[in-house]
Amino acid sequence: MIGLIIMLLFIIFDFVISVWNAYSSGYNIALLRKNKRGGFPKVASYAGLGLAFAGMAYVVLSILSILAYYIGYISYNALVAVLGLNFIVFGILIIGFGFIITIQSIIIAYKSRSIWSILISLYNIFAEAFDIESYISGFQESVQMVKRGENEEGNILVLVIVALLIAFFITHAAYKHGLAKGSSA
Repeated sequence: MIGLIIMLLFIIFDFVISVWNAYSSGYNIALLRKNKRGGFPKVASYAGLGLAFAGMAYVVLSILSILAYYIGYISYNALVAVLGLNFIVFGILIIGFGFIITIQSIIIAYKSRSIWSILISLYNIFAEAFDIESYISGFQESVQMVKRGENEEGNILVLVIVALLIAFFITHAAYKHGLAKGSSA
């Protein structure tokens, strides 16, 4: 029961962070456009948007696959395979985009030297280290999970497509909201 509560808290936290990343990416991109700036800050803003989508897809696919298992749409092996695939694919995307954002937050902390920018940079460093450690320690097991459910591709594919669409629409809405706020700032 405790494990389920912890997992639920992580899913909620990941959802909130993903929405925030999409919103702030839109806001930053709007400001960069207004100021006719590009370069690494623009790359980092788009990486934030990619991170938002990857995180949102991870959350939505996790929730949908668990619900699909409980209503009998997929088997236990398919659930395990989806969760393993989810970890492998979106985990590496989260690490990659997160690395770019971590570098950007270090640059901002160095330039501004404000307590908030330093705290955000430290959070990003620890989150990136945690993500990398989790990915390395869980990769082998996730590959085995995917192999166990290989023969149930049809229902898994439907879940993945639906999850990606839902994640896209949520991420896009938050991004557009941030873009509008940044354009009027």
